[in-house]
Amino acid sequence: MNSFEVRKHQLNLSRLHAECEQNYYRLSKLPLNSTCLGEQICLRCHDKSGSALKIEVIDTAKYTSTLFIEADFCGPKWMPKVEIKARLYRDAKMLEVIEWCNDRTIPWMLSERKGMQARDEKWQWNIFLSELLSYGINHGLSVVKG
Repeated sequence: MNSFEVRKHQLNLSRLHAECEQNYYRLSKLPLNSTCLGEQICLRCHDKSGSALKIEVIDTAKYTSTLFIEADFCGPKWMPKVEIKARLYRDAKMLEVIEWCNDRTIPWMLSERKGMQARDEKWQWNIFLSELLSYGINHGLSVVKG
């Protein structure tokens, strides 16, 4: 199998949906009421002073909620905070990244590309969200509800 075929294989929609379902499951481990507008939690990580993962409900509807997720880790000063908007589908039990860093919206279709986006960019950002949530669950030693 050549590299093109391997990359094409990675764009499997069922794998993307499975990852979104896993992200929903990870989020459900946190004490966040996703139906309450303005609800927020902050996972403080004691291994690095000032590190935190903040999650806030910024929009709610009958079957969905939009979350604003901010990862503020004490890294290099030149590295900006990671800011992600994710849509929580309560009926489908999925959590999907819809926007990151306030200026880039992920296209609805995997084949649709704007600018310098990779074909699997939607997949990459959902995998990144899974890593953030896993880090918060495993290393967040205190939860502060806002």
